[in-house]
Amino acid sequence: MFKTQVLLTLMLVMVISSSGCGASPAATSAPDAPTEAPPATSAPAATELRGTIEIVGSTTVVPLVEKLRETFIQKYPNITVNVGAGGSVVGIEAVQDGRTDIGMSSRRLRREEILEGMQLHPIALDVLAIIVHPSNPIEGMTKEQLQGIFKGEITNWKEVGGKDMPILPVLREITSGTRGAFDDVALDGQEPTTNANVQITASEVEAKVASTENAIGYIGFGHIVENEIKVITINGVAPSPETAKDGSYPLLRPLLLLTGPLSRDTAKVFIDFALSPEGQQIVEEDGWVPAVSSN
Repeated sequence: MFKTQVLLTLMLVMVISSSGCGASPAATSAPDAPTEAPPATSAPAATELRGTIEIVGSTTVVPLVEKLRETFIQKYPNITVNVGAGGSVVGIEAVQDGRTDIGMSSRRLRREEILEGMQLHPIALDVLAIIVHPSNPIEGMTKEQLQGIFKGEITNWKEVGGKDMPILPVLREITSGTRGAFDDVALDGQEPTTNANVQITASEVEAKVASTENAIGYIGFGHIVENEIKVITINGVAPSPETAKDGSYPLLRPLLLLTGPLSRDTAKVFIDFALSPEGQQIVEEDGWVPAVSSN
């Protein structure tokens, strides 16, 4: 009798186990292997982005933007980037009226030039170098002496410790961002002399000074061609990335990319690249001071 009861009990337990009764929901619903979570939404791949970017403005910024463009179109092969010059004023006005996606300026904008919806993106810091002919014995001058020369108040090199010969100031043309920057940071907004030689591009200024013994001019630090001209100190400080970063050199200006409310979305992609570590490395390799610290 006892054996029969034990046998019946064992059979009942086997039936219950095989039917799954009493199993926990977690145990019955758990899969044999973990499943992958659905992929998170991500930004489009670089090769999927398409469109066109129109960039126009400062002749000073053009060579740098061209170098950025070379790497950018390798990363984004389906985006066309067109770069044109014309001067900072052209770049500013083109963004103001929506004729371009990105404007280039090599000077700070005045308050009245920044219209609603415009954004300024500094990509580099330029150091304005004062240059003279290699034979000129002058090694440096004060900012006040520099102002005196370019305002026409100092007209002979012997007045600042040089040879007895007239001074020929060399200026950039009026729409140049370099001209605007020089007028702002070197002349403190004062008008330069009308008895000056005027050149259109930085390379033309450098060529004029290199071939004219009594000339003095200014160019962006990134445009200096060694051995052709002499770079002099201002207030005892030589222009360099280091003196730009610590603020000891007095003649500095930003290189800007400008966008407006009518700029296409692709413009942001280019600016993000310019400000990325890769873009800022190109800035530094091209001779400018990066706007974004690598630290």
